[in-house]
This record gives sequence, C-alpha cells and structure tokens, in this order.
Amino acid sequence: MQNIGVALTTETELDKTLWSLPPPSNTRVLTSSRGNILEISYYFEYLPQSWREWQRINSIKIQMKELLPHIKFREFFKIDNVEKVYTVSELGKYYSKFIKYQKPLYSSDRDEFMRCLALYAQRLHYEGKLYLEGVIAMAMHFNSKCKLGYSFREVVKKAKSIYILDRDNWKTRLSDRELKKAHSKGGLLRVEKKRAEFANKRDEAITLRKDGMLLKDIASKLCVSTKTVQRWKLPKANN
Repeated sequence: MQNIGVALTTETELDKTLWSLPPPSNTRVLTSSRGNILEISYYFEYLPQSWREWQRINSIKIQMKELLPHIKFREFFKIDNVEKVYTVSELGKYYSKFIKYQKPLYSSDRDEFMRCLALYAQRLHYEGKLYLEGVIAMAMHFNSKCKLGYSFREVVKKAKSIYILDRDNWKTRLSDRELKKAHSKGGLLRVEKKRAEFANKRDEAITLRKDGMLLKDIASKLCVSTKTVQRWKLPKANN
C-alpha cells in the first residue's frame, strides 16, 4: 500500500541532528551500495483534502531541509508498521515558520494549465521550494479557481508530469518582470484566438443573413447578443 506522508532518508544512522525531528510513524534501515540508509517516515491519517494542506506539506519539507540539509526526501514510499499517525496540521505544528509563496499566474483555460503550472514549478525550483506537494497544491488551486473540471486523479497526474521534468532545461531564472511578460504573451495569444473565432462567426452571420435569417435568430444560433449582430452591419436579407 502506498502511504501519504513525508519520508526522508539519511546516510548517517547515528546523527544527533535527527533528534530534533518529531516522533516518526516508522523508521527502518535500508541497504544500499554505499552502506546503510536510515528512512524516517511520517504517515498522514487521511489524504489531504485541500490545496492549502498540500502546500502546508510543501512548507514542512522546506523547513525540514533547512534544519537538516543532508537529508533527502522520498516522494513515493510504502511502510508496513505504522506507530503513529498525524494530520497535516499536527505535523505542521512542529514546523510553524511562515513560508511565503509568490502569487501564481493563473491559467484561464485548459490549454494554459500546464504552461502556467510549469512556470510556477520553475519559480519554486529557483527559490529552493520545489517539492511534489507544492506542484499538486497549485494544480488543485488552478483547477478550482479557474473551474477547469479536472478530477483529483487527473490533477495529480499532471502535477507529477511537471515535477519530473528535466530541470537542466530551466537554464534561466524568471524574474517578476519576465513572468509577467510570459503571462502577457499567453494573454495576447488568447486575444488573437478569440478575434479569429469572432471573425468566423461574422462570416457565418453574413451567409445566414443572405439566406433570409432574422438578426435575432442569427444571434441565437451563433451564441452572441443581438447588439453584436447589429454592429456587424450585415447585408439585407435576400427575399
């Protein structure tokens, strides 16, 4: 069974710095080619329900890494014997430092979802805040705020695909100005797309008008207002 929680590993078994960690759900020693590795896991009582909870887990990992720079996290892990369970809030009490996250560039539709999510992940990466939970959190937030209609499974799958991207290709750090420029470029593309769609509707309206259709019927058929049809100044209907 795959567990939801936080799992970290260290190559040093007897490390006094680990004493600062909360009581774990499970500990075990794993064998590797470099020797023994200590795995410490924290198991959550339930699957996080909100994007804020997923972001909280991301913040917990950031603070753990600040206190113990040598540890590594395992994104997917399985444990058999659970000695203690936590809620996200309970584990978060051990790591209560406020972590500031930059405001994202929201996707306006499904076409921009992955692009905006990748930009956000790139920003987290260069701020040293990138963990899978942070990408899941923002993917959930985009999906809810922008009413995109993805299922939770789809959201997590898309977040994982962004998280495992080759970060060597993220060669330059995006400043606030560059992020706004990237967002603006996306906005211009949307405007151009809508203009093209509008032009196609006007061409269709001209054909319908020549066939004798009334203005109000044209508006209804093309899903635009009657005032919009009137502004197109269509030719008179053929009798």
